[in-house]
Amino acid sequence: MHETDSIAGAESWIELPTTRWGHRHRELNARANFEHLEKLYPFVQRVLAVRGQWRCLIVRDVDLWRLDDVIDVLEDGESASQATVTALLRRLLRQQVEQVEAAEVIEDLPDLLTDAGYDDAARTVAGSLDEEAVVRAYLTIAADTSPWPVVDALGARFPAHRVVVERLVEAVRQRPELVSGGAPLGGAPSWQTYEGWLLG
Repeated sequence: MHETDSIAGAESWIELPTTRWGHRHRELNARANFEHLEKLYPFVQRVLAVRGQWRCLIVRDVDLWRLDDVIDVLEDGESASQATVTALLRRLLRQQVEQVEAAEVIEDLPDLLTDAGYDDAARTVAGSLDEEAVVRAYLTIAADTSPWPVVDALGARFPAHRVVVERLVEAVRQRPELVSGGAPLGGAPSWQTYEGWLLG
């Protein structure tokens, strides 16, 4: 791995287009290409710009021909692997819910149920909320709720969070086991819905 703030002057190395991501470089395709190409081609190298807070891939000019099957895609700003983009989307969305939204729901859900007049459901879930079940329920509901989540190379956010929570409260009123490690809400999260939104 090279640490730098510029790759200018490295005459025998070429920066691969659409692989630079980080601060001020938030393109999802760039991060997906970075992960895909680094895993697939052992002759590419990563560059980490410490002060610039970004990273990219470089390749020796003598090895560039070995990327003939993907270089046009990279130069067009597209993704070399749709499967990698999909996997990255799933990871970023789930990571966001695990770290932010689910934690908030776990803390607030009993009170939200009580405030809505659902005392029985509040008593049922108090002290028995299962984190994995909350994440699953949140993602499943969010998959069918507009506005769509926003995802870029650095993470995700759910602008419909308030609406998702309202729908989750109503769902838990009807089936408290949804967030207590019981039956999942309609099975796994609807990743196809997310992918249709975010990948067009």
